[in-house]
Amino acid sequence: MTLNRFHAFGVHFMGSALIALCTAALVFLVWYPNPLAGAAGVTYIFLLLLVVDVTIGPVITLIVFNPAKKARKELRRDLSIVVLLQVAALLYGMHAVFVARPVYAVFNVDRFDLVFAHDLSDEKLKKVTLPQYKSPPLFGPEIAAARSPTGVEARNEVLFSALAGGDDLPQFPQHYIAYADARGQIVERIQSIDALRGFNPSGTKQIDELIRRHGSPASGIGFLPLKGKVKDLAVILGRERAEVLEIVDLRPWS
Repeated sequence: MTLNRFHAFGVHFMGSALIALCTAALVFLVWYPNPLAGAAGVTYIFLLLLVVDVTIGPVITLIVFNPAKKARKELRRDLSIVVLLQVAALLYGMHAVFVARPVYAVFNVDRFDLVFAHDLSDEKLKKVTLPQYKSPPLFGPEIAAARSPTGVEARNEVLFSALAGGDDLPQFPQHYIAYADARGQIVERIQSIDALRGFNPSGTKQIDELIRRHGSPASGIGFLPLKGKVKDLAVILGRERAEVLEIVDLRPWS
């Protein structure tokens, strides 16, 4: 059976949709697990990229596909160019999403900060001494803590950068420490679930579900704010050992 342009469009569209689903799973299940995609502001941009990529390629195939062409090589060339351009656009978009992915949620004084891969330059990473922080994770963000430097020069570097509106302590990986090493400080900073209720008057059911899900009375869990790029979230913690239970889409402050 000879394909007509509508069959070719359907085949191309189904193939594009399958690839789009696979890439969306990688982005939203691995690199930007819920609810971090919203905090990073990537959801609508990436979905728009997928919609454009999935539709433009098949539409162009619908336009150029003509099985009556005498030169089969010419048809194959046209379709090959369409697919190559579509793949190039997808790879470009995936690369942009990858280099901007969240790599750490870093405890800093009294909150967590979401740190992105492009925040950690090679120059910064060369100064890192702890092996687990010498390169950012590839498959989803990890939990870390930051300790204020004791040296005058290092302290001034962070201070002047922050005052100028640039990087703050969480964007300097050479000052990261293991999360467990900051546990005592974190426990002291944990805020009550009642405070989270106050910030989210319409989120009562979600907060009650959190308490039920973690099998604890309200006094056994608390939260700290997570500062995102476009949206702030709440990190739910066990009060006794400051273990991170989950990150939720709730307002962490007024």
